Amino acid sequence: MAEQDMAREHALAEGSTFTWHELYVPDGEAGVSFYTEVLGWQVQQTALEGFDYPMLVANGRPVAGVMSTRDNPQMEGVPPHWATYIAVDDVDARLAKVTRHGGSVVVPPMDIPTVGRMALIADPQGAHIWLFTSAPM
Repeated sequence: MAEQDMAREHALAEGSTFTWHELYVPDGEAGVSFYTEVLGWQVQQTALEGFDYPMLVANGRPVAGVMSTRDNPQMEGVPPHWATYIAVDDVDARLAKVTRHGGSVVVPPMDIPTVGRMALIADPQGAHIWLFTSAPM
C-alpha cells in the first residue's frame, strides 16, 4: 500500500474524516481578523493558482481556509457560512453513491493542483458537505 493510501486509511480509521474547514464571508480580511483575535489563531498566506488563500493556523497547524465571496462572481448570493470537508477514498465513486441514495451534486468535482479533488454534495434533506480526496504526494 502506498504511503498516501496508508495515511488516508489511517485518517479515516482515527476519526480524522473531517479534514478541512473553510470560512466563506464577504470580507475575508475581517473574517481572518475576527478569528485570530477571538481564538488566538495565526494566519498563513498561501498562493494558489490565481489568488492568495489565507489559512487559519492553530498550534502551528493549518486548520481552515478563508474565502472572500464579495469579489467572486461565482459566489454571488452565497451567504456567510463555514464549510466542512470529509475525506473519502474516491470522490467520483462516492458521487455515484450520493446520487443513487437520493443526494445531489451541488458543485461538480474539480481538481486543485497539489491539493486534491473535491465536490460539494447535498444529502436527501438538503444538508451540504464537501467530499475530498487529497492529491498524491
